Amino acid sequence: MGIGLGDPMVAPRRVIALPSDAEQRQRLLEISRSRTEPTGRVERARIILAYLDDPSAYAVARLIGVTQQTVTRCLERAAELGVIEALDDRPRAGRDPVITAEAKTWLVALACRKPKELAYPHELWTTPAPRRPRPPARTVRRASEPGKAGPRDGLQDPRRARGQAAQGALLPGKARSRVRPENG
Repeated sequence: MGIGLGDPMVAPRRVIALPSDAEQRQRLLEISRSRTEPTGRVERARIILAYLDDPSAYAVARLIGVTQQTVTRCLERAAELGVIEALDDRPRAGRDPVITAEAKTWLVALACRKPKELAYPHELWTTPAPRRPRPPARTVRRASEPGKAGPRDGLQDPRRARGQAAQGALLPGKARSRVRPENG
């Protein structure tokens, strides 16, 4: 046992002081209930509100469903920057994305044209259509071509095989009647 300090195995709880007024609490409450704010802001607002009600990072982590380290980082950032300012994401490392004026012009010109003019089968643009290249024309292969697998070359259509297996589980005698004997 310790010398009058309580349980020697547990570190003392560190309380992070978060100065906030009623207006900031109201703003946090609005953000935490928002369905249009980014998810990260909503989660951070919930963390700060829960901590203001019960100053235990462990309890808040369990309540929100994040790690204690996430809660502690959020709270330290809120103590450093301010409660509302801490909700925003930090700037990411690396260079800002740059799109050239020429690329913007090309994209606008592409979006202003109808897909039919560019040999796409649809009337209006869909989100993935401008990004992917035009699909090549399909060629029809005949099963009778030499070297090509067909229904009579000993290979089984996987859709039929699944159907036969399912039928065999239900009607064992019926599935067996469809299997052809091998030549040889």
